[in-house]
This record gives sequence, C-alpha cells and structure tokens, in this order.
Amino acid sequence: MKLQDQHGLELSTSFASSATAYDTALDLFNSWRMDPLALLAPVLADDPDFIAGHLLQAGLMLSAFELPLFAAAAESLKLAAASRHTPTAREQSLLAALTVWASGDMDAGLSGLDRHLVDHPRDLLALQLAHVGDLVLGRTTMLRDRIARVRRGHWSEEDAGYGYVLGMMAFGLEENFAFERAESLGRRAVELNAHDAWAVHAVAHVCEMQGRAADGITWMNATRPAWRHDNGMAVHNHWHLALMHLAQGDRPAVLALYDEAVALTADVLTMNLADASSLLWRAHLRGLDVGSRWSALAQHWRAQGVWGSSAFFDMHAAMVFVAAGDSAAVDALRAAAGAAATATPSGDAIWRRLMLPVIDGFAALLDGQPTRCTELLLPLLPLTQPMGGSHAQRQVLLLTALEAARRSGNRALTEALAAEQAVHRIDVPALRRNSTSTPERNTRALVAA
Repeated sequence: MKLQDQHGLELSTSFASSATAYDTALDLFNSWRMDPLALLAPVLADDPDFIAGHLLQAGLMLSAFELPLFAAAAESLKLAAASRHTPTAREQSLLAALTVWASGDMDAGLSGLDRHLVDHPRDLLALQLAHVGDLVLGRTTMLRDRIARVRRGHWSEEDAGYGYVLGMMAFGLEENFAFERAESLGRRAVELNAHDAWAVHAVAHVCEMQGRAADGITWMNATRPAWRHDNGMAVHNHWHLALMHLAQGDRPAVLALYDEAVALTADVLTMNLADASSLLWRAHLRGLDVGSRWSALAQHWRAQGVWGSSAFFDMHAAMVFVAAGDSAAVDALRAAAGAAATATPSGDAIWRRLMLPVIDGFAALLDGQPTRCTELLLPLLPLTQPMGGSHAQRQVLLLTALEAARRSGNRALTEALAAEQAVHRIDVPALRRNSTSTPERNTRALVAA
C-alpha cells in the first residue's frame, strides 16, 4: 500500500507514522528549522524500506554542500535503491538525479532535477534542492525560472507549502532585479508562514540591494523571533542584519551581532564560515578594528581544510588567511586553486583566471598595494557569477576594489566604482510617495500573477 504526503505525492511505505514523519521533516527542511535528520533517523530504523525517507535524508545531507556528507548521502541513496518496495515514478526519478549529485557532479545532478520537476512539479524536496543548487552554481536566471515552471497551474494559495514556493520565487525575482515584486511575494510568504526563513531572507536581499538599511533592520527585527534560534538560516539572516547596521555606521551593533550570532564554534558549516568571513572583511573595509577575531576565524578555516572544490568558499577563506597573516594557508589556497584549474575543462576560467587573482588582490590590499589590488580585481568584476552565491555576496569583490581605489587616491576609479555599486539602488520610498500603488496594496495581485 502506498500512502501520500501532504502535497499529494505517493510514498512507498505502508506505515502512516512514516508518512507523517516525512511531512514534518520536509516542512522543517523547507523552513530551515531544527534538525530534520534527527527526526528521520528513528523512522528509517523502524521502516528501513521507506524509499522517500531515504531520499529526503540524502537530500538534507546534500543541501549542506559539505563534501564529507556526500558519502553519507550516497549511502542513503543505496538504501533507497535496495528497498523491497517498488519505487514510484517520482521516487525513481529523484533517486537517479540525487545519485549523480552525490557522486560529486552537482551540475549533472541539477540537470536531472530539471527534468524531474517538469514531471513532478509538486515535489518540494526536489524544488528546494534545485533552488539552492542554482544559487551555489551561480545559475541566477534559474533561481527565478525554475520556480516559475512549477508554480503556475500546479500550486495555489490553498495548498500546504505554497508559501515556500512564493519565498523561493521572491528570492529568484530579487536576484534578477525585480525588486518590488520580490518584496511583495516575500512578505506574503511570511504572512502565510512566519517560520519561512528563506522568504525573510529574500526581503532582506531586496533591502540590501536597494540600500534600504533602516527598512531592512525593521523587517529583520520584526521577523527575528521565528528564525534566530534552531534555524539553518540564523547565521545568514544575522549576517544580513549586521550588514544593515554596518551601512548605518553602527559599529558596536555590527560586532555585537558577529560575536553573539555569527561567530562560530568548532562544529560549523562552511556556509556559515563564509558569512562570518564576509562580515569581518566588510567591517575591515569600513575601518573597524576587529581585533583577534581574524585569528579565531582562521582556525576554523584551517580545520575545514577542503579547498579547491568551491571558488565561493575559497574566496572567503582567502579573506581570513590574508587578514590573519597566515602566509602558509594563503600558499595552500593558491596551490589548491592551481590544482583545480587543471582538474576540469571549466577549471581554468574559474580557478586560474578568477580565483588566483582574487587571492592576490586581497593580499595586495592588506600589503599596502591598493593600486595593485585594483589592477587584479577590476577585470574580474563582470566575471564573478560562476563563483556562485548571490549578488549581495559576490558584491564583496566590488567593495574591495572600491576601497582599494579610494586608498590609492584614484578619484576617477573611485567615483566609477561607487556609481556601479549604486546602479541598482532605486529610491523606492520616493517612487512610492509619487504613486498610489504600493507593494503592500498589490501583494494579492502579484501573488496571482
């Protein structure tokens, strides 16, 4: 007998308790809350043939983007394949795509999810995995278009989980500069589910990209009770809040947020390390003295030690090692980048032409060679998308080049880069004052569009 999840998808299990636990664990994943893996473990021990449960467990591991977890994900996928149940078409399709991903080929895995979601548009596990995969690989237009493919005709506001679809669409629209619509959908998603930390973060990105620090602080503080604890987005959302305080020049608030909510223990995710690194680097660019925080963070990066697999992560490790004066670690990063440049056909463009100049540019700035820093970073600014991450995250390279130009005394370049930084920062409050139409009034229409 096959049961269904709350989205109407068949599950290969005869245990109602397994189906209930699957719904709960998937909802926790969709909202980034608590530890869905801990919930699944006893369920799979009692129901070892639960195919969808093993697939969810594998997806949770893959979504952390930690290479050591890929082997564990592969084991979960093997258990799914060995089940005595006959898999549904959805389960079989998802198993194939995730098996490729777990083998280390995320790009091919996402291609498998492309087709899977066309056939199974109500699979929220696959949709969220593909969405975050698009972010990590820098597939900016797919952050929007993938959600658009499945949303119309397959989801409605009455459906459980629809708010999560809206939250992902909001982020996809923001990354493609449709700021007003993104904010409307993000706010509506949070109205539907206050625990939707991804939708909260989509609105935060809008405020960041438009330079609306005060609005962003108000939004983040209003939603903070729902995501500040036991949430996988807690560090990243606190990063956004700290950046807003940094934009307002509130230095004590920046360092307090870093110490209380962003600084990490030895048990960390690399994503969180990147946020911590970026916050300290941006604070340094603004002239803040961060004291011994560099050396403490460098210890975490040395313990992480998986370099040469993600240019996005290595860029953030480079900031910390350069700032901490750890020349041996900087050399190790360079060596890893050099090895990665020859490992794949695309490696040369990402690692030799992009990552190595980034490392050297950061080092030049802190070595008192700002002109050299601008020479290294300026040609890279149009080329950063393949590194992955969001526009706001990659903007750290522009901010570094801008500060280097300022320190070098190159007024023309400083003004040019400042203009580039400001190009998307639309004066939304002024637009609203001159119009009777506001995002709040148009939320319902935009949700239906």
